[in-house]
Amino acid sequence: MKTLLLCLSCLLTPMWAYAASYVAGDAINPISLLDQNDQTISVTDETQVLLFSRSMKGGDVIKEALTPLSMTQMPAGLVYVADISGMPSLIAKFVAVPQMQDLPFAIGLDREGEISRLLPDTKDMATMILLNQRNILDIAYFDSSEALGQALAKLNQPQ
Repeated sequence: MKTLLLCLSCLLTPMWAYAASYVAGDAINPISLLDQNDQTISVTDETQVLLFSRSMKGGDVIKEALTPLSMTQMPAGLVYVADISGMPSLIAKFVAVPQMQDLPFAIGLDREGEISRLLPDTKDMATMILLNQRNILDIAYFDSSEALGQALAKLNQPQ
């Protein structure tokens, strides 16, 4: 009986680990993706702010918050990653990605959903993850571009 329980535990543990997402205090793995213009975008030790969306609504919140910002208004070390794996590939290829190419900022596109699977999210919200050397300091969720814009503006204020 003990052997059976041990075997089941070993078999199920990877599934539990797979389902978990990062939390404050965790160190995230480096991320490297192609953006909407096929340029490499990476989350490295220098990344201080990671914006993440898994849904169209979360993506709209981030897009509306970032679009009016000039490059000098963007927080230092900001990277935006979007999981577009749920989008039909033809829609992504012929509609969504071409529209993204007009944006004034880069979006790291996770087309398969594997690279960003551990990034935390809440349904229909944008995620902001504050990092220090890839260690998560804080995670916040936003359902409006105004609230996200205010949070980003605070990051640009001198401490």
